[in-house]
Amino acid sequence: CAAPAMSKAAAVGTAAAIAAAAAVGVYLSRKTLTLISSYAKAAEFPPVPAFEDRSLANHEKLIMTGTLLICTQNLAVSGANQVVLNLVDGGIWTGSIVVLSPTVGPFAKEFADLGAAVCIGELTDLMERVRDIRFAICNTIMTAHLVNSLTEMGIPTAWVLHEWWPEDMMVEELEKRNDKNTTPEVVKKALATCARVVCVCAAQRELYGPKNGVVTFVGVPEPTAHWKVGAVPAGQRPITLLTLGIVCPRKNQHWAVQVFKKFAGNRKDVRLIIVGARYQRQYEIEYVEKVKAEADGDPRIEIHDVTSDVDQFYRVADVLLFTSLNEVTPMVIAESMMRAIPVVTTNIAGIPEMLEHGKHGYVLPPEEEPFANALKELCVPGADGQRKRLQMGLTAKKHADATFTNRTMVTEYRLGLLKMSPPIILLDMDGVVVDWDKGFMRSWGNTSSVDRSKDYAMQKCVPAEFVKTAEALFHTQGFFAGLPPRDGAVKAVHEMVAKGYQVFFCTAPVLTSAFCPSEKYEWIIKHFGQAWASRVVMTTDKTTVRGDVLIDDKPKISGSQRPAWQQILFTAPYNTSVNDKPRLDHWKDWEQAVLTAVRGEFVAPGRESRVELAPEKVTKEVVATLPDFSHLLPPDYRADYLGWRAGKAQGAKGEAWNAAAKYAALQDASLLQEADDFTEVTVFRSGYANWRRGGVSGAKSIMIRQAADAQSRMS
Repeated sequence: CAAPAMSKAAAVGTAAAIAAAAAVGVYLSRKTLTLISSYAKAAEFPPVPAFEDRSLANHEKLIMTGTLLICTQNLAVSGANQVVLNLVDGGIWTGSIVVLSPTVGPFAKEFADLGAAVCIGELTDLMERVRDIRFAICNTIMTAHLVNSLTEMGIPTAWVLHEWWPEDMMVEELEKRNDKNTTPEVVKKALATCARVVCVCAAQRELYGPKNGVVTFVGVPEPTAHWKVGAVPAGQRPITLLTLGIVCPRKNQHWAVQVFKKFAGNRKDVRLIIVGARYQRQYEIEYVEKVKAEADGDPRIEIHDVTSDVDQFYRVADVLLFTSLNEVTPMVIAESMMRAIPVVTTNIAGIPEMLEHGKHGYVLPPEEEPFANALKELCVPGADGQRKRLQMGLTAKKHADATFTNRTMVTEYRLGLLKMSPPIILLDMDGVVVDWDKGFMRSWGNTSSVDRSKDYAMQKCVPAEFVKTAEALFHTQGFFAGLPPRDGAVKAVHEMVAKGYQVFFCTAPVLTSAFCPSEKYEWIIKHFGQAWASRVVMTTDKTTVRGDVLIDDKPKISGSQRPAWQQILFTAPYNTSVNDKPRLDHWKDWEQAVLTAVRGEFVAPGRESRVELAPEKVTKEVVATLPDFSHLLPPDYRADYLGWRAGKAQGAKGEAWNAAAKYAALQDASLLQEADDFTEVTVFRSGYANWRRGGVSGAKSIMIRQAADAQSRMS
């Protein structure tokens, strides 16, 4: 009779089984072929539950194989690029990271500084060069075409949406950009097929309606421990409202001035500070003038330019006044709450999800009366008002610390990657899942003594005169098919799958046995079911198989390549002397063994990290023991050098270092001017940029040449 039509998965499994057997020069028996190919529908491997292990998602050093691809719209200075830069900086992936962009831009250097490879070009070219991409992150709606291409290639992809474009606006925005790659139809296809569409708020997810949408708030850098040092005490200055963001129509600062005047009346103890004036685009210049005209010389209202030092304004702020009419989840709100500054904000887009009205601040319709009333409640003069602002601010800080940190964001994204491509566990059969020794001894009986500690190969563990007898035993028909499972193995394998791991059997056949390959398949089908036949990888070189963990009892596995996996050694008498690998003694402990390996927590004896601690302070006594090179220096450097030897903070080196730092600061200020909104870009802020460049020992060096180029362009 005709065989039933096979599903794609079953066909692949059958082909793999036949190919594996053919590769070692033997053939599957008719019985085994029947077992694998019959009932084809039942042979399709069932869907695996979603991977949900947060103990891995919370870990910053996962030892897993494969490359993470990040596709950007461009490498310009933008809040969207800052988000993915924060993911890389936060250690979302310990393995290789490649950033793809169609054009070069300032953020190329920032990604490269973090160790990512930056590729300028097309996806098709990159895919030919990088062959081990495990998953991808596409950033902004303008990468929809890349989402579709990666999905068609079978690469799990997360697509991050930052925009708030209703359908009519989307058509308008895409036409404005004249990008032939991204059309409304392309976007709709990506929304329907992408494995994971990351929205920054639930309202945005509702707006776009992706099939596989999730919500992850954008994380922001936590303030430094000393961000408020030098602040004027609240009682010695006016109650200060801060409006932070590029001064432009959508930010609505002229209305903030109107609200302030209505609330403040004739009060002299309040002020409004507006930060973000920029004079590059004509519409921005015109709007700054409009805001100044609205202020009309009121001495209580200050308007400041774009700055790389936002903390100087946060330090004196009592309330954040946020009046924008077009946002999604603005970073400035999260930053303010992290600094215990209560917020009065419009209730647009995702803002109502960021804080609770009346608890962390006020979330209001953009109407003058509600805003003015909220400010009156928060800005009551004296101790009562200060107490209310402090209490609300501290409540907001607790909420923000639990919701908006970069660490929280990175953890959610890492969990998303693990859900799309969970850890791959490869399982050896003989001696690991299969109790090979027990089956052998059951047939061997009292034939001779067996010292299993001698060698991995059984025939080397019996007296010399019985070697041929032992080899003949495991070459007999039915030997491999009749072996018993190891205690707890079958249950453990099912537990792995239930937890969302990708599980495959990776086994080496006995090349001289006509029965071994086919009987291994029979064994798997007997103990695990028909569908598992497609999960068997049979090879004589396990180093060619990609995976994250291989559980194997062989003391030393060699082959043609450096394996992508790390081995967990399943304990046996013949491998007890091995101490450079993590171990698994019993199947009941499989999960802890896997987590220890994937988290990189195993340290072989003698390989503990040895960190030589430098002296806490370089004293003149320490310097005095060093050679004196003052006679080799130019006269104008000699005084500083001798001063350093005498115990001063810096010598001649300090002049060049300070000059380089000034150039770098100029470069950062220049780049920050390019951002759509400087409040959404943190990498060029004074404190953060200084840390990235070496403000803390061991960080990266200053790019003096690029800084000088930036200065020459500005002059």
